[in-house]
Amino acid sequence: MTQQERTGWKIVASLFVILFLVWGGGVNTGAVFFPALLKYFGWKRAHLSTLGSAGALAAGAVGPIVGWLLDRFEARRVMVAGTALTALAFIAASRVNSYFPLLIANLAIGIGVTAATVIPCSLIVSSWFGARRGLALGVTFAGTSIGGMGMTIVSNYAIAAGGWRSGYVILAVPMLVVAIPLILLTVKSRPIAPIATTVESKPLVLPGLEVADVLRTRSFWLISAAQFLYACAIAGAGLHLIAYLIGVGYTASFGAGVLSAIFFLTSIGKLAMGIFADRVSARVALSINFAFSMLGTALLLGAAHTSALLGYVIFYGLTVGAPLVLMPMVMAESLGLKRLGSVLGITGVFATVGAAIGPVLAGHIFDVTGSYNTAFSVFVAMWFMATLSIFACEPLSAVEARLTPASVPA
Repeated sequence: MTQQERTGWKIVASLFVILFLVWGGGVNTGAVFFPALLKYFGWKRAHLSTLGSAGALAAGAVGPIVGWLLDRFEARRVMVAGTALTALAFIAASRVNSYFPLLIANLAIGIGVTAATVIPCSLIVSSWFGARRGLALGVTFAGTSIGGMGMTIVSNYAIAAGGWRSGYVILAVPMLVVAIPLILLTVKSRPIAPIATTVESKPLVLPGLEVADVLRTRSFWLISAAQFLYACAIAGAGLHLIAYLIGVGYTASFGAGVLSAIFFLTSIGKLAMGIFADRVSARVALSINFAFSMLGTALLLGAAHTSALLGYVIFYGLTVGAPLVLMPMVMAESLGLKRLGSVLGITGVFATVGAAIGPVLAGHIFDVTGSYNTAFSVFVAMWFMATLSIFACEPLSAVEARLTPASVPA
């Protein structure tokens, strides 16, 4: 193992911790707070869902800016600002008593998490690793799911002991005292020189398209469509999961346990699918992954039966987090690394619009029908369409061949 590779794995370990705290606490705990906020404020579910949707829209709006900054400046600056904003927004949210201040706090959380987590981490790991990129991304993004598992339990206990206000503060403190110092001490955007990871592997190269060419490709629009579809399905079912389980006869604590189990399995799925993608292709791996997520969501419709709920936890848990690992790999395979930060930011707009629509859609359907069944059926269809979209993507070589004019013989 070379010195650069050792440094790369140290950075992966740091990013794991940062994602554990910032993404795990800032994104994955929303379903735990949902019943507590619903009870405290007495709002309709669609109305309460707009808070998370607003955060998602803010994340989408700022994503291209974050990507542009990361292509030009050191990632640690962007990540520190994002982490600080997220923590301060949670502290502010713990003091509010009405809808609009809580809305502003969620907008700030969406912006902060975007600047601190997925886009910079994807760019950093993709730049440091070549042959084992899938494994490195899998280890890194296991931090989001392990963080979700841990912070879900922490949040549940905090809410039970001191209410949702205490829960928000408990999420914020480790971001300030652990994540920010770790970013400052360890994170680097990319190695100074190209990587030769092993004697057998080739040096890391950064091929790819400029943004203007990216926008002309079929793969970009297929990836963007998949981003919208899977984000809508994940966010819509995820935010309402515990409320749904309570509605079919389970307790809030059991629902939190189910969510924690999903996050545990998600960490395994990210590693497994990252390794699988290194051996086949990210396109094939992500297509298969989406198909199993579709199956898991379908089983959720029968969650009143424990066997169906168990099937949902297994199939959905092992696959729902893997797109964080596989989607940047699909982009690298189809569009290259040259402007990956900008591409992540632009396609992230589609993901965050989907994440904004999903929870409100599910909440509105419940408010109208008194059931989540129609909403979850729609999400099953979205998983199917996302599967087809990714499977239809092209490799970078085919894209470049079509964009490059054929040479004319003398």
